[in-house]
Amino acid sequence: MKLKLLTPALLLMLCTSCLNLSLHAIGAYKTKAEPAAYTNNKKTIVFIPMRHIGLKEFYNDVHRLTDSLHNQGYIVFYESVKLRDSFTDEQKKIMNLKLRKMLGVHVDTIGYLDTVNNRLMGRRFRNRKGLINQPHYRLMGADMTKDRVEDVPVNELIAEYESRYGEIMLNPCDYNLRPDEKYECGKEPNDKVNAIIKGYREESLAKAIMEEKNDKIAVVFGALHEWGLYNKLHTLDSTWVRVINKHN
Repeated sequence: MKLKLLTPALLLMLCTSCLNLSLHAIGAYKTKAEPAAYTNNKKTIVFIPMRHIGLKEFYNDVHRLTDSLHNQGYIVFYESVKLRDSFTDEQKKIMNLKLRKMLGVHVDTIGYLDTVNNRLMGRRFRNRKGLINQPHYRLMGADMTKDRVEDVPVNELIAEYESRYGEIMLNPCDYNLRPDEKYECGKEPNDKVNAIIKGYREESLAKAIMEEKNDKIAVVFGALHEWGLYNKLHTLDSTWVRVINKHN
């Protein structure tokens, strides 16, 4: 199960025919990354806002940035909710169904964009500008001898959701609906889902940053997590501030 979770902006694309406008709105056509720097006078983080669909030029620029930051002594924290433990096929199936009930859409293992069948999140899409799915981190400069994924795997996200709000109850519609069909089986409430998909993950990331021994950390995460992460850091230590970024 290799997953990158949907943002509210990406979910919006399921509800409108103006896919290109929505893609522009989420920055999918940007060619340059726009990092931001934060410090608490003990540690410095550089947040690199990731686009899960984008242009090759954008991902090349992320590679350039991570190379530069590595040379300055930074380690990199990456985003991924991929399972890290062993599960049976049946357990994986149930988790996929529960995740779909949370998000209201099936998350395909190939990514959001199917360039073979010209579909974006299951919908017809004419890809005139050469959008691609986010490449593997190793193709964007990751050095996994010192960098690492610092995120919450999907099984823990589901467990946290159910511990707060009760078990996600699947129904016959959930079991019978094909992955490519529109989801109309009773989605979980957005506020509760966002509290886990955004808030809980941002809280976990903030704690990892505070506990990290290295005082220089680059964070490559979805763009919409930036302010949530800053707020979580500020809750843990009110001295965190945004500073002038010299890493563009």
